[in-house]
Amino acid sequence: MRLVKQILRPFASFRGRLLCIVLLGIVSLALTASITAALVTGQRAAEQSIAQGLKTVETLADQSALSLLYESTANAEGPLESIMSFPDVVQAGIFHTDFTPLMATMSQKLPLTDQMKSTQLRQARLIKETNQAWHFLAPVLVEPADELFPEEPLPQVSAESQVLGYSYIVMDKTTLRDMQVNMIVNNIFIALSFAVFLSMLVNYGIDRMLQPLYKLIEVMEKNEQEQTRVYADLTGPKETIHIANVFNRMMGSLDERDRRLREHGEELESIVQLRTRELVTARDAALTASRHKSEFLANMSHELRTPLQAIIGYADITKEELEMEGRDEQTEGLNRVIRNATRLLALINSILDMAKSESGKMELKLERVNLEELLKEAADNALPVIQRNNNRFESELQATTNDLIIDREKLLQMVINLLSNAGKFTSNGSIKISSQLTKDQLLIKVTDTGIGLSKKDQRLIFEEFRQVDGSTTRDFEGTGLGLAITRRFAEQLGGKIGVISSPGTGSTFSISIQLPIEQPTKDIFPALREVNG
Repeated sequence: MRLVKQILRPFASFRGRLLCIVLLGIVSLALTASITAALVTGQRAAEQSIAQGLKTVETLADQSALSLLYESTANAEGPLESIMSFPDVVQAGIFHTDFTPLMATMSQKLPLTDQMKSTQLRQARLIKETNQAWHFLAPVLVEPADELFPEEPLPQVSAESQVLGYSYIVMDKTTLRDMQVNMIVNNIFIALSFAVFLSMLVNYGIDRMLQPLYKLIEVMEKNEQEQTRVYADLTGPKETIHIANVFNRMMGSLDERDRRLREHGEELESIVQLRTRELVTARDAALTASRHKSEFLANMSHELRTPLQAIIGYADITKEELEMEGRDEQTEGLNRVIRNATRLLALINSILDMAKSESGKMELKLERVNLEELLKEAADNALPVIQRNNNRFESELQATTNDLIIDREKLLQMVINLLSNAGKFTSNGSIKISSQLTKDQLLIKVTDTGIGLSKKDQRLIFEEFRQVDGSTTRDFEGTGLGLAITRRFAEQLGGKIGVISSPGTGSTFSISIQLPIEQPTKDIFPALREVNG
């Protein structure tokens, strides 16, 4: 296949194909003309040879009259020897009228048909032709006696001419065939020589004709390789000039397009620089506002938590005194105050944790933790929320060891948030926590049979202050910070949180943390890190 491609490579160009077509035409025409001329010439030579054979056999007939009149073989030897010296004559003979030989140089019978034998020939003729020779037969006629010998009449001669016998010769075709072959070979040689000479002229003419096209191709290749704008010369044949003109117009259009693109690019660059400065200014203002907001929330949450803790403490003391006095009605009122105050304190703690996380003031406190004890503590804390909606709780722990080094408070808070979230959105169902601990990874899953989440809701639940139902008439209470805080804690620990859910079939939240955990560098402005990417 490669050899075929190499052979056909010169014919891949326009010049090669054009030259190939012209060469084929010239060679075909030359060969046809030479062979036709050789065949015509050979046919004429064959006709001349036949005419010569007829004359030769007539000459033998004229010289054979006396030998047949006198039945003399001696008189026949001279004419036969003379005829055999003629070119291409290979056999000869003199025959009586019944075609018996008087004298002949061959032993075979004459190639005569019955019609020839029954018909008396009056002139020389070609009686047979083979691939090797021609066979000629001529009658030996005798004129009236008074015309031959007026003084001495010959015996057996009447006053009218009569047939005394026949002369016969065979002429070989070898010389004619050799001549035809030589003629064909010579003609083909001359034709091919002429074709070569004409092909050289045609090749020269094609090169001269295609020279402007080659220059145009060179200009195109230079434009492609050097990425420049070089225009073609408008010289050469009409078609080439038209192609060059179209090419120059295209180059002009490209130059105009490039000019417009440069102007547009400069305009866009200036607009981008202006918009970038505006965005940087807006980003700095937003980061500053976010930092101030986080600091305000942290300070406010701290200021609110201190008096709220005092209220809870005084309410507990008052409750104990009322219980000792047996005043149960007032005790129940204080229980409601303590529950709501505790709930408010949890909300304030969540806001404080979120503010600390955003302001970068929250650091990791890595310590050795027993995973089984931590999960049991988280379940005990979330159990009231789980049982409030008549849910069943299950726990499953798979671990090669129960000890790991992690921030205990953050991990505990994450598990409590997931369990509380599952208990809040599940009624008369089941909630299961499962965990897997290896030396390389900690995986905790919380599975519920609650209301489930759509694809759209799954993208919203990890955002701050966002819930599935954000209306004021929603059925489920909460600030929408639990899952957001859980996600931030997981990322701070070098892990991630995910969810698999569909509406009506429940949800599975998973926390995956790679071990061991490295202490991150202190980042005062995490929002700036997120913006810069």
